[in-house]
Amino acid sequence: MENYSFLDSLNQFDNETVDEEQRPMISSLVPSIMFSAGVFGNLLALFVLSRSPKEQRRSVFYRLVAALAFTDLFGTLTTSPVTLLVYNNNLKWLGGQPLCDYFSIMLIFAGLATVFTLGAMALDRFMALKHPYIYHAKIKYKQATYIVLTLWLVAILIALLPKIGLGKNVQQFPGSWCFFEMYGDTASEKAFAILFSILGISIIFTIAILNIILISTLCNMRKKAPRSLNARNIIQCEVQMAIFLVGVMMVFSVCYAPLMIRVLVIQTGLTGRNNLFDLTVIRLASFNQILDPWVYLLFRRELVVRGISIIQKHFCPKTFKKKRTNSSFKYIERTMTTEKMVTVAQTSDIPVSPITPPPLLGLSEKNSSFDQCPA
Repeated sequence: MENYSFLDSLNQFDNETVDEEQRPMISSLVPSIMFSAGVFGNLLALFVLSRSPKEQRRSVFYRLVAALAFTDLFGTLTTSPVTLLVYNNNLKWLGGQPLCDYFSIMLIFAGLATVFTLGAMALDRFMALKHPYIYHAKIKYKQATYIVLTLWLVAILIALLPKIGLGKNVQQFPGSWCFFEMYGDTASEKAFAILFSILGISIIFTIAILNIILISTLCNMRKKAPRSLNARNIIQCEVQMAIFLVGVMMVFSVCYAPLMIRVLVIQTGLTGRNNLFDLTVIRLASFNQILDPWVYLLFRRELVVRGISIIQKHFCPKTFKKKRTNSSFKYIERTMTTEKMVTVAQTSDIPVSPITPPPLLGLSEKNSSFDQCPA
């Protein structure tokens, strides 16, 4: 029965004619560019993460970010080569139903593992801000590895459901990829499609709610926090991690929400088959694996500061010199204040905590990005 279903769908695509307007969408150029960009971006993100200080590699949030980059890289490497091979074979599928099952499983796994990891990241920040004592007492960085492995296990088990009878993996237009049956009539096919879409949409809404709570909490913290350098640094680190989390969530929502909504709408019977639109939404979902690492790289504070400094240096040299001069004065002033406080403390036996002056703009940005902040 499986072989018959697979050949049936294969003949369906062979008999369909492709309009001239659709030809750019089924060109091998698009998946080739997506594959190259996805591999390069995620490898670069993993390299940058590996260069982080040792103490940061022992934080829960760091390990979740690394797991996200690894998941995106894994999803790209396990699916894109098959698509490119089919395109180079004139859209003739190789491997039959076993390869179709493999492709669909990897595609479902990559999407679910990504959204599960994002949910874990949002929950991690929520616990760290709203319940700091429980978080630091109960949640250790070693547990992050077990959390990631558990999320991957749940994702792969769900992805295997069509293979064991709940749903069915079929070839999709234009014959270059496989996914679960979105237009199925049986109860099992509809059940899996609804499970996939509802699960993804629910987690996206949950992450959005947690992010709203995080932003509100951080705003209150900034208003009530003491004007000490240590307090400002801690809040700044939390802000950087919150910005990154919001950015990744927005990218995932833009990329995956159309696919999940499309699958859900199909189950209602309100729309008919639209192969070109289905191809568009699955490619949009694949863009998530490409954009995720660049969100991380671009949201690194030192890169933003350095970029602004370069722009000011070349296009606004007067402003750049003035800013460096002001930063130098602030550095000298805080250094003198620190020395004065230490001198007073030594003569009056008053314990004073040393104050570390901030680095000069453009000279050192160590410990200035979220991945170098304590979780």
